[in-house]
Amino acid sequence: MDPRRLFIAIARAEGISLLLLFFLAMPLKYGMGYEHATMVPGWLHGVLFMAYVVALAWVSAAEKWSILTSFTAFVASFLPFGTFWFETRLPEPAGA
Repeated sequence: MDPRRLFIAIARAEGISLLLLFFLAMPLKYGMGYEHATMVPGWLHGVLFMAYVVALAWVSAAEKWSILTSFTAFVASFLPFGTFWFETRLPEPAGA
């Protein structure tokens, strides 16, 4: 499997899960009192975040990204829409 394509797929899924958690599940829990609203989205986001970090390590090693680029990708995963923003600024593939 191509590390770049896997990273992009996981980054998109992680970004969507973060948006669902922030803008759907958390308002339901804290604004409307649905105590279990974050249970499944939170678990799913946690799994996807761990997969994102592993995929980030793999693609950054495979494509020899700088520490700054890798750090930017990591920080982007904490921000709403951050993974989508980072995807538009991906460095060129190694050997391209």
